[in-house]
Amino acid sequence: MKEDNQNHQEHNQHQQGRYPAHGEDDSRPFPDNTQSQSGGQFSQQYDSEPGRQGQKQEASKHQLWKYAVTVLVTVLITFSLTAGSGLMVLMFMQPDRLPTVADPDDQLGFHFADNAENREAIGKLYEVYEAIQNNYYEDLSDAQLIDAMAKGLVNEMESPYTMYLTAEQVERIDESMSGQYSGIGAYVTLNPDGYVMITDIIEESPAEEIGLMVGDLFMEVDGEDVSDFGDVNAVAALVRGIEGTTVDLVVYRPGIQEYVELTATRRVITTESVVYRMLTPAIGYIHIREFSQNSGQYFVQAMEELQSQGAVELVFDLRNNTGGLANEVILMLDYLLPEAVIATLQGRRNGEAFSESWMSEKQVGVSEDMHYAILINEISASASELFAGCLRDYEKASLIGKQTMGKGSGTITVRLEDGSAINLTNFLYYLPNGESIEGVGIAPDIVVSLPDDASGLPVNRIPQELDDQLQAAVDYLNNRESR
Repeated sequence: MKEDNQNHQEHNQHQQGRYPAHGEDDSRPFPDNTQSQSGGQFSQQYDSEPGRQGQKQEASKHQLWKYAVTVLVTVLITFSLTAGSGLMVLMFMQPDRLPTVADPDDQLGFHFADNAENREAIGKLYEVYEAIQNNYYEDLSDAQLIDAMAKGLVNEMESPYTMYLTAEQVERIDESMSGQYSGIGAYVTLNPDGYVMITDIIEESPAEEIGLMVGDLFMEVDGEDVSDFGDVNAVAALVRGIEGTTVDLVVYRPGIQEYVELTATRRVITTESVVYRMLTPAIGYIHIREFSQNSGQYFVQAMEELQSQGAVELVFDLRNNTGGLANEVILMLDYLLPEAVIATLQGRRNGEAFSESWMSEKQVGVSEDMHYAILINEISASASELFAGCLRDYEKASLIGKQTMGKGSGTITVRLEDGSAINLTNFLYYLPNGESIEGVGIAPDIVVSLPDDASGLPVNRIPQELDDQLQAAVDYLNNRESR
């Protein structure tokens, strides 16, 4: 939650599972692949990954799952550097002055405890810094090198959800969460192999009009190779643009194992995070596309309207939903549950371990006996898993579909003074039954797969006769009513 996207897969034995480069011989056999959504929270069904000859065979782990997360808390921290006792890392690196500073007031630095382990680590840092400063092909200033160290420190953390965000990336994330932007109308994420993948397509958008499909992988944007970007926001920045302009795309489509060239005309896109309708006289349906800004409010409105139309049980569709804002999912669960623990958090704050619980309040917006069927798949992640797992634990819902991605951690976004930010994994959350789903996911109560003919279609475009998962949910609720 601002925390989500995620999956695992095997590599094809041909070329380590990499597809031929665009324009190369595509005749080699490859296994069938099925799409999924939001990388990392994304599809776990890819058996191989697209690529180009000469490129690295495996994306860095720090390129996976990034941006499947959403902002939980925004924190502004101002750093001050002061002189004091202990071991100092000089920001104007001078190896001959290691390990202490004669006059620390003349330098900027960080202070560490003076011990052998820290001395060894700082000595290594000096060596690396001096080597780059003296031998790198470009002459970089101390400020540029310090900035690179700051970014590297963040990106080398073990958690794949911890990352540095440029000011432009922060702006793009804020824009995407607001629900309106100028582009083509496709939701994207990093798949587990580090490729930017389409996870959903907005109705009547340029993306839908030109025939893009869920699972398509971006290879080129306006002639620029983006296959190894490993960065959702960098690719999105190229795809988006001024309304009325065109963008040329090359995508790899795993379902047919071919590259597809397309041109879209950008226009203002307004997203709907919550869509609802009646399925039967007694069963309502709510598709929660993402837990973005104001989606909790829209969810409550949808619930009120469906109940006024006679809904006594509901299908919640979380397929391809990679998560979102924690406060939005809490608002939704608060409406559905009496006073109860939604999740328990364990993490670190201000240098200290903390544990706290998210609670729902006493007031409930539904009848006590209302029950739900929740649709999930390999792309459902983070806030989606919390929503589904919480209702399951309180025996309010049964889960139908495929096993979820498995993102049971939360992040905070620390905004820096220059407009950039760092996204930090801050806590693990535990479901009401005490379960952590981090790296595991949630297994459905009823396992149902979609037929091949529905592969690549956004949820809202799956024909009713092909949506076996939705039909299973309706059958489950109907049978429950008859008992």
